[in-house]
Amino acid sequence: MIEIARILKPQGIKGEVKAQPYTNVLAVFKYLKKAQVGDKTLEIEKISLRQDFLYIKFKGINTRNDAENLRNKTIKIEKELLEINISKDEFLIDDLIGMVIYDTNGNLVGQILDVINYGSYDIFVIEKEGRTFQVPYVEDVFFKEGDKLVADSEKIKEVLI
Repeated sequence: MIEIARILKPQGIKGEVKAQPYTNVLAVFKYLKKAQVGDKTLEIEKISLRQDFLYIKFKGINTRNDAENLRNKTIKIEKELLEINISKDEFLIDDLIGMVIYDTNGNLVGQILDVINYGSYDIFVIEKEGRTFQVPYVEDVFFKEGDKLVADSEKIKEVLI
C-alpha cells in the first residue's frame, strides 16, 4: 500500500471530506473505487479534484460527524494502481529511494536516500562515499533509461557545484 493523500477536514454536512493529494499522478483518482483510510477499507461514492484538493464522498460516511472521524487519516491504495497511471518517463518516489545513479560515462553519482518536494521542484538527497549532498531534479540533467535514472555526464557537474 502507498499513501496518496491525507484527509484535512470534513467538507459540508453530507459526509464529504477535503484531502491533500501526495501524488502528481492525478489520473489515478478517476478510476479509484476503494481506498484504505486509516485501518478501514472504504468504497468511494464520488471523488473530484478542485483547486489542487480532493473532495471525496465515501459510502457509509453520511454526516459531518462521520467525516470528522476521518480527519488527519491517510488514504492508501495498492501501488499497482499508481504504476499503471504513470507515464513511461516517470518514477514513483518510492521507487527512487535507494536507487543508485550513474552518469552517461558510467561513473557513480551516488545513491538516492530521500526525495524532498519543495512544491515547484524536487530535491534528491544523494549519498556518495560517506558524503551527503542535495541535488535539484532537473529534466535536462536526469533521464530515464530502462528502469534506471541516469545523469548527463556534463550537466550533472553544473548542479553539483
